[in-house]
Amino acid sequence: MNRRKFFKLTVPAILSPMMLNGSPMKMFTSQRIYKMLACQGVGDRALVMIQLGGGNDGLNTLIPLDQHAAYKALRPNIGLNTSGAGALLNLDNTLPIADQIGIQPAASALKDLYDAGKVNLIQATGYPNQNRSHFKATDLWFTGGDSSPTNFNKTSGWMGRFLDYAFPGSIGNPTSNMPDPLGIQLGDSAPAIGFNSLSGSTAINLTKTDVSGFYNTVSELGLPYPTVIPNSDMGLELQYIVDTQESVSVYAQRISAVFNAGNNLATYPDTDLANQLQSIARLISGGSKTKVFLARIGGFDNHNNQADSLDPSIGKHAELLKTLFDAIKAFQEDLGLLGIADRVMTVTFSEFGRKAIENGNFGTDHGNLAPMFVIGNGVNPGITGTNIDLSAVNNGLLTGLQNDYRQVFSTLLQDWLGGSNDVMAAAEFDSFVGQKLPIIDNDAIVDPNCYISNYLPIELTYFEAKVIDNTSVNLNWETATEINNDFFEIQRSENGIDFTTIHTVPGRGGYGISTSYSEVDKKPLQGVSYYRLKQVDFDEKFSLSQIVAVKIEFGENLFIKNVRVYPNPAVFDFNLVFTLKREAELNLEIYDIEGHLMRSEQIEAGMGFNKLNYDVSSFSKGVYVLRLYNTKFSYEKTMKVQVQ
Repeated sequence: MNRRKFFKLTVPAILSPMMLNGSPMKMFTSQRIYKMLACQGVGDRALVMIQLGGGNDGLNTLIPLDQHAAYKALRPNIGLNTSGAGALLNLDNTLPIADQIGIQPAASALKDLYDAGKVNLIQATGYPNQNRSHFKATDLWFTGGDSSPTNFNKTSGWMGRFLDYAFPGSIGNPTSNMPDPLGIQLGDSAPAIGFNSLSGSTAINLTKTDVSGFYNTVSELGLPYPTVIPNSDMGLELQYIVDTQESVSVYAQRISAVFNAGNNLATYPDTDLANQLQSIARLISGGSKTKVFLARIGGFDNHNNQADSLDPSIGKHAELLKTLFDAIKAFQEDLGLLGIADRVMTVTFSEFGRKAIENGNFGTDHGNLAPMFVIGNGVNPGITGTNIDLSAVNNGLLTGLQNDYRQVFSTLLQDWLGGSNDVMAAAEFDSFVGQKLPIIDNDAIVDPNCYISNYLPIELTYFEAKVIDNTSVNLNWETATEINNDFFEIQRSENGIDFTTIHTVPGRGGYGISTSYSEVDKKPLQGVSYYRLKQVDFDEKFSLSQIVAVKIEFGENLFIKNVRVYPNPAVFDFNLVFTLKREAELNLEIYDIEGHLMRSEQIEAGMGFNKLNYDVSSFSKGVYVLRLYNTKFSYEKTMKVQVQ
């Protein structure tokens, strides 16, 4: 029985009164069971985005068959024909003629996906007064912007804002609930602005990386950390580089582990995009909980030779569409064979479309409107929107915007990933929540009871760790405001994954009040120490800060000095004295000359001068060996003590 049928059969029973020994159960119990079932699997969902770099030609992707004559008048050389060699394919001849669409014969995989009920085609997508610069238009799509003055120069991305708010404290901070990076980018070595948030980048870029050996690759790149970071603009940049390297290092082992634990069962084409999607499928099948994957296929800027001069069904654009949909079809097959197809939704987008009229080079120039495709088991199959009106072409540009691209992304963030209204507001898509599109199947839409909604009770201005005299670590942080904040836990780790609380600090800030905190770790670890804050609210909800890291190398001369025993020879007792540069645990062992252990104890020694007295009045006359050591700092010292 598939999941959709299961819900259709069980939900009515759950909503009806439940009986126990003839008595109705309390309502909250049945509601809890309902929510448990309704929310099952929502947390495992992922969104895969495929960027069509360069500006995809929407009019040669979806061709309005009822206006084919007008289409050929606009594109006499590159327009596809309805008959003869290389004739276009009718996507769905059961639709009314006004809604029928032709596609490139090279994109037959799109028809296969459509016929299988796994695609929603979204017509005439963009935003008002669309920008036609590659770089700026791409930035606008990634930041959730448009050409209006208030939305033109956003510096953070909608994916980053969504992920940062929906999963607070998870940036560079793996936990048992979210052990993976929130976002993963492939296909472009330049980091996408879409993953930027006010807290930093929410994604790891795996472009041109051997994912299976990612951990080894990152480990080999490591350089010694700077011992001192100056308090200056340069210092801030240097700290950013250190933090970024730590974030990558923290995730490297996990990424390699889930990739190697995963599998692929379908056969993929030998293309760069197919390789990206194949890696994504393997990561997800291996247990990755990453929420947003970004893949890319470039080459859509076809100003010339978009189509062959003799056969418009072949050429650059036909090859690109074949590469795109063949890869997506293999990806869907793989997800199905792996049993994870219900967890993944894919969406395609491009920075703009092309002009309706062809140019003189068998190509097209920068335009505006273009279709988007949403693909997956949970899609509401069909077509959203109608064929574009070619009689309304204005100065070579298509007119009649039907769907704002932010409606598509808002629908995916809320109906597929389950972002609550406050999360959507953080993503700056709240104005589009009421304009969502019917692109997700009703059975797959996230129940509002299952929405992700994380309210942060504090606004953390900064959190930093600094080494002092190579013996201790100062931990400082500041909050801009605190609401219902109970306390902070300072947590430390030696691997960046498993954390232990070393200090608890009561919250003392208030709403709109800037509050500074400072604590000292007097017993830091040898080597790299990772620190983070766990902020706990009065209702026991908590959030985690980003991880910061420091490195300390303890040499013997920095750790302990002036170690001596007196009086020696000893009659009734002797004193062990030494000086420590930091608090530490030491082990003391005393052996007789034949190697028998006479005494063993652990010493909690303080920073500075230490004096310990040992009674040896019960010892036999002779020579004894005193061993003082600490394995953590690779320290060991042996001394002879004579007892008279």
